Amino acid sequence: MINFLFLIILVIIILLVILIASITLIPFHITLNLNNKGLDYNGYFKITWLRIGILKREIPVKEEEKEEKKEVEKKAKAEWTVNRIIKIFNLFLESMPYFENIFYAVFRSITIEKLRLNLALGMDSPVDTAQMAGFFWSILPTVNLIPKVSIHMNPVFMKSTFEGNLEFELKIRLFWIAIEGIKAITKKPIRSLINEVRA
Repeated sequence: MINFLFLIILVIIILLVILIASITLIPFHITLNLNNKGLDYNGYFKITWLRIGILKREIPVKEEEKEEKKEVEKKAKAEWTVNRIIKIFNLFLESMPYFENIFYAVFRSITIEKLRLNLALGMDSPVDTAQMAGFFWSILPTVNLIPKVSIHMNPVFMKSTFEGNLEFELKIRLFWIAIEGIKAITKKPIRSLINEVRA
């Protein structure tokens, strides 16, 4: 009986380890797609894992979601005071050395899959448009040397305009971020900062 119970516990532990390893080692894919014409913009933001949709949000955000966010923000604003903000800021400064490792882990864990930007830009003056186009054209050849990055800027001289299309995809593995996050939580300044923010 004891051996059977031990075997069940062992199987559960192994399954949990496999699940955690899968979540941290298999990358999440984050996609942002935006289309803009003047003041009108639309698109979506999506997170997937193993081609399973985890989160998808249409842009712009629906009115119902905006109202819910406003209610949450109002409640949050009521609880914040100047003394509390100063205390949190001081705790954040104390925690910075531990956050550096997390920032580095995030940077190391992100891979850009695709960055495509097509921009049509026109200003009030054709001279200003030409200067802006010259600036973009001077840096874009270097930027476009980065693998999977493609940015194009088309000047519009006859009218003031700002239109574009953005496609951005990246993948992120959580393994090193999780390791550095666990290390950081063991430090007192980080725990104090989390407790103060959650209070």
